[in-house]
Amino acid sequence: MTFVARTAQRRVDVTGSDRISYLEDVTTQTFDDLSAGSVTSSLYLDPHGAPLAMFDVALLADRVALLAPDQDVATTLVEVLGGRTFLLDASFELTDDEVLAVRGGDTEAVTSATNLSARVGTVRPAGDAFVIGRQNGVDVVGPKGLLDDFTAALVDAGAREGDADDLDAWRVAAGVPEWGSEVTAPHLPEEVGLLPTHVHLGKGCYPGQEAVARMWMLGRPRRRLAVIEARDGGLDVGWQAGSGRKAVTVTSVAPGDGKVALAFVPGDASPGDGFDDDQGTHVEVVRIVGADANPPGHDPAVTQRRNKPRD
Repeated sequence: MTFVARTAQRRVDVTGSDRISYLEDVTTQTFDDLSAGSVTSSLYLDPHGAPLAMFDVALLADRVALLAPDQDVATTLVEVLGGRTFLLDASFELTDDEVLAVRGGDTEAVTSATNLSARVGTVRPAGDAFVIGRQNGVDVVGPKGLLDDFTAALVDAGAREGDADDLDAWRVAAGVPEWGSEVTAPHLPEEVGLLPTHVHLGKGCYPGQEAVARMWMLGRPRRRLAVIEARDGGLDVGWQAGSGRKAVTVTSVAPGDGKVALAFVPGDASPGDGFDDDQGTHVEVVRIVGADANPPGHDPAVTQRRNKPRD
């Protein structure tokens, strides 16, 4: 059943004639082929490729709306990125807008009935708010009072009012890494499964680009983020099996019986692989997050060292 729940996301608006070119210079995503009405995601990295901020990017007609996962990341965007524009015409401003997430299998019917539907990867206005199309859902961004009205309308249309546990259960099952749990130093974007969604491998000269390119072209992640499932018993954050390069470490657990979780697994793990801890709890890899042999910007004509045959 579709549910609606308020998230912790914060909206930061970027205005000015250099807003797109500045974001192009300092983040992992490219915006050259995007136009107003498009939505993508990006990262701001340190020189070693570790994440300093992650955010969604909604291109509006007169501004760019950055959706940060929480207040701390929003502050980083305003104070760090906004404080380094130098002579460029780009201003960062934290807004009071909140974000309402609508998720579930019958989302299309509920959102269509309330005029809050949107195609995946697009953003469109909805009065004083705007709607972003997601996989299996939408996000509605706007003032608190208006989102209260939208929540009531969505519930009348057949959704139920959810909470943080519902959001977390959906996130873990969908394999969506969370800021501070999975997306955190020292994990590089490829380890967290963010290359297909947050990084464009064809661009260069942004902070951390060398580390991202080096792992993609010359190395192989020692660990990958995966959705795992316990076949017996339950899991907790910090649950671990194995050690060293063969370690499995749980970072998020879906509320409920504790059987579905996100975990870092060995870099060579595949769906169906199993792992056991010392107490006999057995887990299996359901899928590797972000497993895409050709993420955006990758040149298939270039052979990565990891894929070259060994003599």
